[in-house]
Amino acid sequence: MDSDMESTYSRISTHFPPAKIKKIMQTDEDIGKVSQATPVIAGRALELFVALLVSRAGETAKEQGTRRITADTLRETIARDEKFDFLRDADAEGEAEGEPEADAQEQ
Repeated sequence: MDSDMESTYSRISTHFPPAKIKKIMQTDEDIGKVSQATPVIAGRALELFVALLVSRAGETAKEQGTRRITADTLRETIARDEKFDFLRDADAEGEAEGEPEADAQEQ
């Protein structure tokens, strides 16, 4: 990991409330009791994941000659990077639903 990413990760403080994460986790019938540390760790992992995705999307935006990260920028980043291949199915579902937000902005 390069020093820029390390400094980004070290500056991140917990922003996702563990209580909300625990509530979301417990919506799955297969999950029983959740230890107190589990939602905190899951929240931290989520923050690191989002930081990586946004960082890579920023690189993609620069390559495209823009400073704005759009849905298209995220799609391009997901398509390029094997780390995000699990998101490709979610992206396909979003396109199938028509993404009304994007349609409204174009009009």
